[in-house]
Amino acid sequence: MNPPGISALGRATVDASCTGAQSQRIALIDYAKGIGIFLVVFGHVLRGLTGTVLQENALTQALDQWIYAFHMPLFFFLSGYLAERSVSKPLGTVVSSKLRAIAYPYFLWSAIQETLRHLAGISDQPLSSLWRIVYSPILQFWFLYVLFAVSLVYLLLRKLKVPVAVCFAGFALLFASEFIDLSLGPWPVLYMIRLNAVYFALGAIASGVDWVGRLQKVQRSILLPSAFLGFSLIALAAIVNLTSLEAWLFPLAVLGIVASLSLAAYLEDLQRISFLQTWGLRSLEIFVAHTIFTAATRIVLQKGMNLNQPVIHIIVGTALGLGASLLLYRLSVQLRILCLFRLQPPPASSCSPKIS
Repeated sequence: MNPPGISALGRATVDASCTGAQSQRIALIDYAKGIGIFLVVFGHVLRGLTGTVLQENALTQALDQWIYAFHMPLFFFLSGYLAERSVSKPLGTVVSSKLRAIAYPYFLWSAIQETLRHLAGISDQPLSSLWRIVYSPILQFWFLYVLFAVSLVYLLLRKLKVPVAVCFAGFALLFASEFIDLSLGPWPVLYMIRLNAVYFALGAIASGVDWVGRLQKVQRSILLPSAFLGFSLIALAAIVNLTSLEAWLFPLAVLGIVASLSLAAYLEDLQRISFLQTWGLRSLEIFVAHTIFTAATRIVLQKGMNLNQPVIHIIVGTALGLGASLLLYRLSVQLRILCLFRLQPPPASSCSPKIS
């Protein structure tokens, strides 16, 4: 039997009953990832339109600050929540898994996207400099680079028997060093790690107390108002420009994480928006591919069809950023090009790809 709420697209690779990792998925986390990846696509569409079709104003600035206050910390938190599952596994197995699932799509899709940008004449870097992605992530792919680094550091600390609370304290101190402008040297990645590792460790802390499990027991009548209140407070902070103040970075991000998970718990209990769970299930595929489709949509609408209405651009761009990425994933499965998004381990003999 397939898990409730997961659409045919979400089951396209392997039947859930045949895959241990699939059967261990937490539906609420997939819903939360679905919320997060929607905000990623929506935010990139807005930023791509700003200055051309969409003129920057107080509303667009507040909306941009609202999204970026918590949507990437949410992904680090969710990754950290699941990180403890890997601690008991052999180090080589976990590193191999991270290389296949994070590092591989990082290098592949950085190269694909930058090549397409070069062919379109919108890249300011020659292709001969593409090798620099080894140490200098480009565009949205910074997230995969930093996630890979933080995951390995956390895993090594836990393998050395460092308690989760101590890991969190260390990452929190690193985050606090931002407030005193402590220099970490010339490598920009270290500053990205400083601002995001704390949310990964916070997720690990939350996992230790089964916070998601506790949230699933909260009454539906409480979840939705809680999410609305959290998002509203972040919106208010964005309007009064608190999101640009370093002292508010962490509390607003945590507020957004709690609000997102509350909304995810409500929607999971509702079981009527299964497509959101599918977005979460396929969040990696959407993340690496969506900007290609949103940029193409913007060019076709603006230059090919002479359409400059912001609402049309936002709706169509967001829809195609999500939908076309999922379609590309399904096509890769049907054509058995599974290496398009990640390197898969050899499937068990009793399980064969099942296209729904």
